[in-house]
Amino acid sequence: MHQADTTPGYDTISLTTNVSVDDYNGAHNPLRLATITDLAGLQIQGNGHSLIGNPSFINPEGVVYTKTNPQPIRPSDVLTGRAYSFARISDYVSNVEINNLVVDGLNSFLSIGKDSIVTVRDSIIRYMGDFGQHPAPLFGAFEDSTLNLQRVVISHINNFQKPLSNNQYVWYPTIAGSAATLNMERSTLDLLASATGGGIGWSGGTANVVSSVILGQGLSISDYLLEGVLNVVNSVVRPYNHSATARIQAYDGGEANVVASTIQYDATFTGDVDRCPADYTCNGAPLQAFNGGTINLSSTVASVINSDLAQIILPYSDDYSNRPGTLNADAYSFVQPVDQQNAAALKILFGQPNLLTSGVPYALTPNIAPYPPIYVSLPTGAYPLTTSPLINVVPDANGTNQLINPIDGSVISTDVYGNPRTANGRRDIGAVQLTAPVPGPLPLLGIGAAFGWSRRLRRRLRSCG
Repeated sequence: MHQADTTPGYDTISLTTNVSVDDYNGAHNPLRLATITDLAGLQIQGNGHSLIGNPSFINPEGVVYTKTNPQPIRPSDVLTGRAYSFARISDYVSNVEINNLVVDGLNSFLSIGKDSIVTVRDSIIRYMGDFGQHPAPLFGAFEDSTLNLQRVVISHINNFQKPLSNNQYVWYPTIAGSAATLNMERSTLDLLASATGGGIGWSGGTANVVSSVILGQGLSISDYLLEGVLNVVNSVVRPYNHSATARIQAYDGGEANVVASTIQYDATFTGDVDRCPADYTCNGAPLQAFNGGTINLSSTVASVINSDLAQIILPYSDDYSNRPGTLNADAYSFVQPVDQQNAAALKILFGQPNLLTSGVPYALTPNIAPYPPIYVSLPTGAYPLTTSPLINVVPDANGTNQLINPIDGSVISTDVYGNPRTANGRRDIGAVQLTAPVPGPLPLLGIGAAFGWSRRLRRRLRSCG
């Protein structure tokens, strides 16, 4: 890395074996493996090999905690194996590419400086986290920088956690950006073991999540320095629990456009049914819009079970009591009624008198007393039933209502799992197309009856590319 950085011009590093970083002893920054400063850029070809760290702690009882059996850190625990961060990209580095690399057991991965461009493809990043040292997001993108993630799997992040008070944890989002651009395609973010501040947190700029699966934690957008826009297109969002970060959130003027996507929210957690209390810790899951934030649903399904709330009813905090957010939906979106919000209330809430609310959209496990039903595992649980109200709803799906990729303006032709995106010229609501076409009548509404803002949204999505 140092040789490439000090050699003029664009350089390529090709791994021929796995690399252990446990014995690394950097002269300038002992906790970061490299700082990339060559403005011409760098390519790293992992060739399927791994960059491996094995951080560990031992407690006074002699029990060793590693990246695969994490425990909250206590002051009496002793660090026996340090976790390193991978690299800091300096400002104005034109092109850093990382291909086919496995990163396993480090602290953070990349911090991206101003106006730099980073692309990570066909890579796996797992078992990363704080480990009691220098908290940082897995990816951090700063002013005018661009982060491209293509076919990347990120899992088991922030295994070790520091309790701030009681059982609450404070942490950075896994992927964080400020006045920057994120383009995430065909990727999976699975934060089963995470207690982070969310999966993706973007403040100003544009975050595009396309044909991807977001599990465990949620997404957040706000305005900072410039307008903040989150575009979630043809994607599945499935929080695992009822925490404050298990949501799609728009606040402080941020705008979230959720297009042809599937949101499944089940408040059942570790076998217990937790009803969301009316406070900030989970109020509004899975949709939170407050302090001027806006969430727009377009041909999207929000299916909520085992929860009392589908939106933020009370202020998120006293600071936001006088500035609520806004939820919108087009006539081709489905929102499932919950205990405190029946179909009529949801239609008022989303400002859409033709909002679809009837029927059962997904398969659920049998009712086993005393617990309510739960979603079956993905991907099966994301597919609509053959009798689902989600099937064959969006007309002219290959024409006026075709899906546009906000990253490059191309037409999206497959669903999140690679199946053809339309059947019989129609598109199912959500990110998943039922593979066996099921004939059914078109909605009573024609194309021209859809919400006017949906056309503006399509133009805006094109402009974001």
